Amino acid sequence: MIKERESLLERINVFFQVIMTIMVLFATVWGIKLFSGQLPVNLKDYITVVLIIAPIWYTLLELFELGAMARIQRYRQLAQKYLTVVLIGSILLFVIIRIIGINILTNIELAIFVVVNLAVLFTQKSIGRTIFKYFRSRGYNTRMIFIIADETSTNFIDQIIESNYWGYLIGGIISDSDEIIKKYGDRYTIISEKEDFASLIDNKVIDEVFFCKKHFRTRELNSYVRKTREVGVIFHLQSEVLRFDGLNPQMSILNHQFFLSFRNTPENYLALMVKRGIDYLFAILTLTLTTPIMAIITLLIKIEDGGPIFFSQTRVGKNGRHFKVLKFRTMVENAEELRNDLMDLNEVDGPVFKIKNDPRITKIGKFLRKTSLDEFPQFLNVLMGDMSIVGPRPPIPAEVKQYKRSLNRRLSINPGITCIWQVSGRNNISFDRWMEMDMEYIDNWSLKLDFIIMLKTFKVIFASNGQ
Repeated sequence: MIKERESLLERINVFFQVIMTIMVLFATVWGIKLFSGQLPVNLKDYITVVLIIAPIWYTLLELFELGAMARIQRYRQLAQKYLTVVLIGSILLFVIIRIIGINILTNIELAIFVVVNLAVLFTQKSIGRTIFKYFRSRGYNTRMIFIIADETSTNFIDQIIESNYWGYLIGGIISDSDEIIKKYGDRYTIISEKEDFASLIDNKVIDEVFFCKKHFRTRELNSYVRKTREVGVIFHLQSEVLRFDGLNPQMSILNHQFFLSFRNTPENYLALMVKRGIDYLFAILTLTLTTPIMAIITLLIKIEDGGPIFFSQTRVGKNGRHFKVLKFRTMVENAEELRNDLMDLNEVDGPVFKIKNDPRITKIGKFLRKTSLDEFPQFLNVLMGDMSIVGPRPPIPAEVKQYKRSLNRRLSINPGITCIWQVSGRNNISFDRWMEMDMEYIDNWSLKLDFIIMLKTFKVIFASNGQ
């Protein structure tokens, strides 16, 4: 019942934030137009924009769990979430209204809307959190908890005690550890593990139970889980047994069978769906807007040597799948045949072959590489689902054969047109550091990280710093 109530309050909070976003849009656009002496026109267009904004912002706010008044969350994390929501939402809004032909938002108005919307949403959430913290620290909106502990649990218990604004009150610590008894016995009720746990939670007001023991028997854990489930008390399991470097445990169900799954790739399916949607929309938009530029590039390549326009090469994609990557041809036609003769000039360690001043590159090819225009046909690979906008660069099969086994993890997600390595001075980075960057991207993936890499990519392109 408590969970259902909190879920309803979270949805109401999200709905309220969507209403605030719509109000910010109207205040921003109408305010600017009235201030500049222009009367807003075509109210139907504004209604259409509202119908676009509402589902986008609602979905993103739900996705990033910004309806909840989280008991434990830093303001920096909160600001990052809101920044990601507002930027992604605004990009989608901009693309959609341009596609359907609504021109009520100028670029300046959109930029002001982004800033004001971010400020308003973050401010209202911060005020709400401050109010909740105040009342929680004074005993309101609190949750009574049991902590099942051993000598390894002191750090967690200390955090609960020090962070009273989390709203957790310790109703008792269940432990036979001498260290626990000595440290907390004078302040909290220490209950022996031999006591009847079912009777304890039946006769006390307990909302949640935290199991924090490092060493335990499966039968013991099952007993605690079963007894909390019987009375609807929330059970949290925190144990060193479930910790493996670089792996995130997650409960999954297959045909009514429970599995604890460990994965080191992004697991937020809704966020991955948003990423795929952004990839698709961005690819269509880019290919549409750059058609004249690509036509000119096609003509220049043909004029220079009359050879093929595109360079197609087999690359390795997600989980070892092979696909044909497309680029504008920047080298002479027999570039692959000449490669063996140039191996001594390779400037990158590891299985990768790269030369800064590669003699096989054509005149137009130098320009295309410097401006990264040679990469544009890869947006077709994005549309086909073989690649993403952001992700580790796709290697060739020969390189993968030389990988250490641990490096195959970089093939666990879709490869991308741009990545951290590509915006960090790629030719000046060792192969090992390059691989580390890809692993860091996989381990820390988020929509926000993708957006940051895309912004840095634009900076590199406009600075003509391609290498």
